[in-house]
Amino acid sequence: MKIFVEKSSFSNELKLFQGIFEKKTLMDILQNIKLTAVENGLLELVATDLEIGLSSTIKVDVEEPGSFTVNGKDFYDLISRMPEGIVEISEKNDLQIVISNEKKTSKYKLLGLQASNYPQLPEADFSSSVTLLLKPLATMINRNYYIISPEMKFNLGGALLSIGDGGFEMAATDGHRLSFSKYEKKLSLDSSHEFIISRKTLMELNKIGDEGEVEFTFDKNNLFFKFNNRVLSSRVIDQKFPNYKAVIPESTKYKAIVNTSDLLTTLRRVLVFKTRNNGVYFKFTDGKLILERTTPEKGEAHDEMEIEYVGENFSVAFNGNFIVDFLTHIESEQIEIGMNDNDSSFIFKPIQDEELDYIYVVMPLNI
Repeated sequence: MKIFVEKSSFSNELKLFQGIFEKKTLMDILQNIKLTAVENGLLELVATDLEIGLSSTIKVDVEEPGSFTVNGKDFYDLISRMPEGIVEISEKNDLQIVISNEKKTSKYKLLGLQASNYPQLPEADFSSSVTLLLKPLATMINRNYYIISPEMKFNLGGALLSIGDGGFEMAATDGHRLSFSKYEKKLSLDSSHEFIISRKTLMELNKIGDEGEVEFTFDKNNLFFKFNNRVLSSRVIDQKFPNYKAVIPESTKYKAIVNTSDLLTTLRRVLVFKTRNNGVYFKFTDGKLILERTTPEKGEAHDEMEIEYVGENFSVAFNGNFIVDFLTHIESEQIEIGMNDNDSSFIFKPIQDEELDYIYVVMPLNI
């Protein structure tokens, strides 16, 4: 194989694949990216960890078609550091990949593995796909992914994506808090479908495009997302997602309006003292929110801020980091906090959010 490709555009495409490779894997070849050059001037890039896969095609100057695999991180690191301009990549059926710049002043060799041993990605049929707008989908992912712990498995190891003729929804929970987003748009679907999408898939999906539309389809075992020349595939998580709607209060008796940046700044100050559960007391009184924290081994914190609130006095404890997570993933200048009593779930939601319906439900701490 011998190809010539413009360095910067090639480096940008390779960057998209870096999240696929796992640091530890039982199969060395899964650390590799597969490159296949064909006579019509296209180079196909493929990477997989057997759970998710990514493929893309780019235009290159193909002098000799062929295929090989090479360590994906090493290959990207090298290409991204090559001099600007055209890069020559060749391999003479000896699994030694030679990389050089146009002036031949930089020349490197990487050892590869046989392309024939690389796992095949599942094939997708996009003839009856659903078109989703990337921008609201990306916003939805950003509002949900951070709740999912990388250590979580099965049904709590992903977010629930629900798609119907009226739009799509996404929910994520770790058993202590819940994030729920909804985007309303007419879709060409005869029935509704639900899928659990892993955290890693969500993160990679957020990288394949910025603006425009993504085509979505699925089969019995896989989900597929296509954006221009890129296709992301993900194995279906065959588990039952928790009944998250049961923990969302149908209504709230009291509401507080709070400035987002003021609360975030104050909360971060109160959280300077580290403790096991990061518990912070929120005390709601007329026109005021008091944040308090006591750490016997380090000290005490007391901070007050003005809010819009008229109602019963409440004293409730939350994991302060949970509230920080919410505040750092929204763009609204103000938030609304809905409450019924200090034993029930509290609803946090941005006020200036025209794109999505979004709520964040947090259970109080028992401390």
